[in-house]
Amino acid sequence: MEDGKKRVFIAETIPDNILIEAERFFSEDVKERCIVPSSLITGTKEGSAVVAMETANLFKKCILPEKTELQERILKTKSDILVGDHCNISYGLYGNDVVVCEFCKLIGDVVAEGDLRIDNFCEINGTVVCDGDAYLGEGVKVHGKLTIGGNLDIGNNVTIDKEFKAFGDINIRTPMSVLLYLLLYVMMMFHLDNEVEVGKAVDAIISEANSEPLVLPPRTTMDLRYFSVPTPMEIGSHCRLHGNIKAKTISLKNDVTLFGGIHANYHVKIGERTAVHGDVVSKSVRIERNANIFGDVAGDTVWLHEDALVNGIIRSPYGLTIGRSDGVKR
Repeated sequence: MEDGKKRVFIAETIPDNILIEAERFFSEDVKERCIVPSSLITGTKEGSAVVAMETANLFKKCILPEKTELQERILKTKSDILVGDHCNISYGLYGNDVVVCEFCKLIGDVVAEGDLRIDNFCEINGTVVCDGDAYLGEGVKVHGKLTIGGNLDIGNNVTIDKEFKAFGDINIRTPMSVLLYLLLYVMMMFHLDNEVEVGKAVDAIISEANSEPLVLPPRTTMDLRYFSVPTPMEIGSHCRLHGNIKAKTISLKNDVTLFGGIHANYHVKIGERTAVHGDVVSKSVRIERNANIFGDVAGDTVWLHEDALVNGIIRSPYGLTIGRSDGVKR
């Protein structure tokens, strides 16, 4: 805003040299994940974009950093939040910088203390508040109020049902998906020309961040019954969570409180002084010192620290081991 008036700009298109460089990175496989101009993904190296992102390990694991809170209606952290594509989340999000990939549906408010990026064809059934700059991709629907403290980049066919405020410049530009944006940014900043180098550069950027981001992998489902991800899940120390969790493997660090049960396909590790108010089910279960399980434990094998407490029934057809962290069995 300047002198009480909004300024609207039509941004320039992406320079040809960037488009030509990007063609070498994007294949037909990316069409199902990114809404990008066809010129970016034709005649390219098969699977290279996907390989690059997998190399970077961005979405290979669900990560809840320390002191994350999953309350009744909101997932709250002091860190950045990265949400993969095709997620269905019946909670609000509160974080520093917030990035939501394409085709996500969120039922709740989205609050970003830093910058905000909501990708193409996402739907937000709540209010969106951003203290910094924001980007809304093509076809985004916001069924509540939108308040942006900084500048706003906006794509075509964006719908905002209620009040809209932006205190900076408003730019209308061609939308670009998060994956494409990230790869182009890394390519141009570091002048890289293959997917391995891109992956290493992205890893370096993440490792240099002030804190570990909260990561929800693609196709995460969060509702009143389950917090379910198709990948391993790692929960940091001093987190406080409400609801049942499901993942391939689940690791809870120390001093976590979970008001719900745990179901993992392969392995569960429960850290010291962690309290689980529900059942724990997996093929392999390890429960560390002073952990407290207010429910049953079921696993093919169960390792239980001698100072841990299980208030329910332990089912372990292939063996229960009671021991200490130094490996001594009882």
